[in-house]
Amino acid sequence: MKKYISLLILILGLFISMPLLAQEKEATMEIKFEKVDSNNVCNVYVVSEGQPVKEVAVKLYVERLFGLLPIKDEVSTDENGVASFEFPNNLPLNSDGKLIVLAKVEDDENYGSFEAKTESTIGFKPDLSFLEKRERSLSAGRDRAPIYFIIASISIISAIWGTLIYVVLQVFKLKKLTH
Repeated sequence: MKKYISLLILILGLFISMPLLAQEKEATMEIKFEKVDSNNVCNVYVVSEGQPVKEVAVKLYVERLFGLLPIKDEVSTDENGVASFEFPNNLPLNSDGKLIVLAKVEDDENYGSFEAKTESTIGFKPDLSFLEKRERSLSAGRDRAPIYFIIASISIISAIWGTLIYVVLQVFKLKKLTH
């Protein structure tokens, strides 16, 4: 029985270490932006041991508040190790006026998973001036609620409390009449 357990542990250890043995090469990425005609282009350079890596699937993302926003479908690197993406200029920038751009290679046979991150200023600064206005609206909080909502809610609350007070007074009058 111990022989079978030892054999099972050995086989399981081989299966676990196989992916680690297969990844002998290490690669790095660099992200650069340039303007071609009127388009913004994001070039991702993939290099391993000083040589460009070709035919590696690269995905491009932008960091958002709750996760990663994919920019385009995956693009394979060419013979120069470059994956080119047309970068949109209609993405809102963060409060610092920047976008955090990530390029990822996921589960490649030879190089495994790795990523590169950089900042970009391609995009637009959203107009948040409407947050500073103190206008009354349906979606506003207490102090900016529409006047007719305030009047209606006070009227309804007054009517309910008035009815309750009237009922209690009638109960007291009924008690006085029975004594």
